[in-house]
Amino acid sequence: MWLIKHWKPTLAALALLALFGAWQYDRARQYTRGQADKAAEISLALAKAAKKQAEDTLNQERQAQRKLHAAQAEIEKERQDAQTVITDMRRELDRLRRHAAERAALPAAAVSARPSDGADTAEGWVLLGQCAERYAAVAETADEQRNDLAEWRAYGEAVASTVR
Repeated sequence: MWLIKHWKPTLAALALLALFGAWQYDRARQYTRGQADKAAEISLALAKAAKKQAEDTLNQERQAQRKLHAAQAEIEKERQDAQTVITDMRRELDRLRRHAAERAALPAAAVSARPSDGADTAEGWVLLGQCAERYAAVAETADEQRNDLAEWRAYGEAVASTVR
């Protein structure tokens, strides 16, 4: 009965209650929408940062690889130069051996103050040839080791530059 008698204030109260409920519902939706927008913004920022970091890492790796290739090219050039020197040394060694063999085969032409002079000279040439041969082998091994060391050093520098 009371409701029938006071229907206007009750209707106004229900309308206010409905407006308050709609306002609360709208605030909750705005909060949820704002939260989703902020999450999307953060995700986008993280994706951009990850992409930039990946690009930076890739650029560093490419730069290190270029440095390594340049160092390897330089080492290969030095290796070829060393091979040329080794070939020249071998040619000179062969020439020295031929000369020593020719000198050893020559008979003692003139009698000198010392009778064993020709034999000593021939033996000296043979000894010089043996020394040259041993030196050539040692020099070749040293060149190989220097080339290996230079290659490892270039690799280490390239790796160290990517770590920085």
